[in-house]
Amino acid sequence: MKKSKFSIRDITTIALMAALVFVATNIKIDIPTPLGKTMIHCGNVICVLAGLLFGGLYGGLSAGIGSAIFDLMDPIFAPEFWITFIMKFIMAFVAGKIANSGKPSQNKIILSSIVGIFLYKIVYTAKEIILHYFILKSPWETVIGVIVSTNLISIVSMCLSIIVTILLYNMVAPPLYRAGIIHSYASINKK
Repeated sequence: MKKSKFSIRDITTIALMAALVFVATNIKIDIPTPLGKTMIHCGNVICVLAGLLFGGLYGGLSAGIGSAIFDLMDPIFAPEFWITFIMKFIMAFVAGKIANSGKPSQNKIILSSIVGIFLYKIVYTAKEIILHYFILKSPWETVIGVIVSTNLISIVSMCLSIIVTILLYNMVAPPLYRAGIIHSYASINKK
């Protein structure tokens, strides 16, 4: 009988963090724009935090699953749930890989948070260009309008997400380290 790569504890951790991502994404402010709905939410904070705490793979799965479930609950976002899974997975995976490589340090946590949040924005912007220009065949001026309007709103959200992620990490990581929860995952994520 082949042993599963994921233990019950691993699956439970991923599920718990995915649930936290879903709940945090529901803490939001909807912002209607002439070109569609956007929002400022707390989901990205927990996505990156999952990567920082539990490494790239577990953090990425948590972020992707929780965000995809959120999208499935909203008819506007539901058709793109799989894209959201990929984008949020990438964000948390990269942040987790950076944070959990080599010797841990506060600078690495800060860098991981910044890279994760900005990488997500880059991937999201690329998705918007592909959707509006290549699939919907919108004029380039409309595509630029979409990008500019969502990025202006996102700048504030991104800065807040980075700050809150670092603060939350510094609050929850020490007790998780003392409880031995983080160390048990660190060795699996570095393989």
